[in-house]
Amino acid sequence: MNKILTGAFVALALAAGPAFAQATKPVAPAAPMDAAVEAKFKAADKNNSGSLEGAEVDAYKADLAKIDTDKDGKVSSAEFAAATKAGVIK
Repeated sequence: MNKILTGAFVALALAAGPAFAQATKPVAPAAPMDAAVEAKFKAADKNNSGSLEGAEVDAYKADLAKIDTDKDGKVSSAEFAAATKAGVIK
């Protein structure tokens, strides 16, 4: 009976294919943020949500395509730090 159930599960898993695959790209752990960059991010994050969104993003709209790497319309602290390191945010 176990062999039948195991076989059925494997068959379903193979038939489902990408449905069992991870839907989003894994995110690498963020490196510690430089104190000056962290202070600048916190100053821009007026509502303390942990990401820049809405009107908070307006100051970075010109470079948003380069900064918002996951294209969610928000700027995370990791994206902010990476953009600062790359010289996109000064």
